[in-house]
Amino acid sequence: MAYREILRLLGFFLFAFAGVMLIPLCLAAYYQLYESSVNHPQAHGTMAFAGTIAICLIFAAIFYWMGRKTKGHLFRREGIALVVAIWVITPAISALPFIFSGTLTNPFMAYFEAASGLTTTGATVLQAKHYNAEGQEIPIEKSFGDPISISYSFYGTVSPIRDPQTHKILYEGIEAVGKAILFWRSFIQWIGGVGIVVLFVAIFPILGVSGKLLFQSEISGPVKDSSTPRVAQAAAQLWMIYLGLSFLQVIFLQLTNHQMSFFDSITITFSTLSTGGFSVRNDSIAAYKNSYTEWVIIIFMILGGANFSLYFQAIRGRFYRLYQPEFIVYLTLLLCGSLIAAFYIVGTEKDLLTKEAGIFSWPEAIRHGTFQMVSAQTSTGFATVNYDIWPYFVQVTMIILMFIGGMSGSTAGGVKVIRHYMLSRIAQFKIESLYRAQTVRQFKVQGQEVDNNTMISVLCFFVVVIASATVGILLYVSDGIDLETSLGLVSCMLNNVGMAFRMAGPTESCAFLSNFGLNVSSFLMILGRLEYFVVLAVLSPAFWKKGGGG
Repeated sequence: MAYREILRLLGFFLFAFAGVMLIPLCLAAYYQLYESSVNHPQAHGTMAFAGTIAICLIFAAIFYWMGRKTKGHLFRREGIALVVAIWVITPAISALPFIFSGTLTNPFMAYFEAASGLTTTGATVLQAKHYNAEGQEIPIEKSFGDPISISYSFYGTVSPIRDPQTHKILYEGIEAVGKAILFWRSFIQWIGGVGIVVLFVAIFPILGVSGKLLFQSEISGPVKDSSTPRVAQAAAQLWMIYLGLSFLQVIFLQLTNHQMSFFDSITITFSTLSTGGFSVRNDSIAAYKNSYTEWVIIIFMILGGANFSLYFQAIRGRFYRLYQPEFIVYLTLLLCGSLIAAFYIVGTEKDLLTKEAGIFSWPEAIRHGTFQMVSAQTSTGFATVNYDIWPYFVQVTMIILMFIGGMSGSTAGGVKVIRHYMLSRIAQFKIESLYRAQTVRQFKVQGQEVDNNTMISVLCFFVVVIASATVGILLYVSDGIDLETSLGLVSCMLNNVGMAFRMAGPTESCAFLSNFGLNVSSFLMILGRLEYFVVLAVLSPAFWKKGGGG
């Protein structure tokens, strides 16, 4: 194992990441110097990012110095180890602004929040603190579970902002957090969307052939479609398309909602195209009370969950490439899920996150049902309603869509549509072979022949997903979490959705998790983001033995 080569490239990466953090540093300085007020102070943001950049540069220099005499060759094992190292170290660096600004004091919570952002999961531990009439902080108490009830008692994480004269609460929860920190949590979702490793490859073409290993380890799906022959060029193309779509969403949000601030438009866009789901409002997207805003977000969630190589082909005028099984199945599932939700909730009492009461009409049922189902399948995790009280059939459908996920080569999480399609074809061929044993079958997906190794890989992937979900549920339950919440948490973390149920539902947060639960969740998020095999390979003792392969 060429450890020095890994350290050298980690040094390069941390130098680049420190440069990325100059953006929130400048924003923090602007808010602190020009926009800060007694109503919403922006203290500590500038020093938090400056301190983080300094630490990042120190480690970058140390790593680069330790690997300065390497020959610049990166083999398969080193490439895998580098990808995992980046995804473990980057959340630790990204967590520092939360700690230095005083937003989160628990380092495990800060790491969870950063990992949730970078993996585009969108689960959060930011929770408003509760106080009694005397102004003393009190624990938040909840009970869930049927027939066995489990009680939770925990403290909030975010202190409210009060009026200095009347002591009346002006902002609480997420809205009480400094603007630069809120920008940072959405921004790390955006750079984690296409992938921080893909960004690394695009910026450092000096990696040459070695960059292909990083690119293929990062891009989701069983088939790696790099759109263009050169890997660095492919990574750059993906980021150009990503930037273009982000620019379009900001424009549409501003055009359709004149009350929305530019800051909100930017942060929502970061969280939408990355299919991340962090919001700068306590009531998520429901806070804007604008149906046009919701439809714009629905469209761009769908675009974020589609294979980005399709946009490259469309730009080239090859619209016939859109006619492929995965894309058709992806849209069909979104449509069916939306219709199921609308059918079941129409005429029922609505419980919007803004506490608006009433009965769902057909237009409202279609809009909110579509929004939540698209949010679930694309792994975005935005919410407009308390779906936790919806019929069980709809909730189960949401969990199924969470595990299906978006298309390969997208920013979405989940198992991916193409793998489910391939599994169904494999099962079909196996069943047919029982009564047509002599038939010769050629297995093709999207015009490409699928060999036995790929089919075995897909089958193994499903086994690993089932095993990971089972172990995850056992770990959560062993930590005193009720079964329904545990199932929702595993679905949320492994699929990078940010959407869960019961104690982690749309009106709650993950602040109730113990340090053990936070660490399990952080691991599951990274495991799902890197699609299992890469992480499990690094955890294998044989991976580190000498002579394990190049």
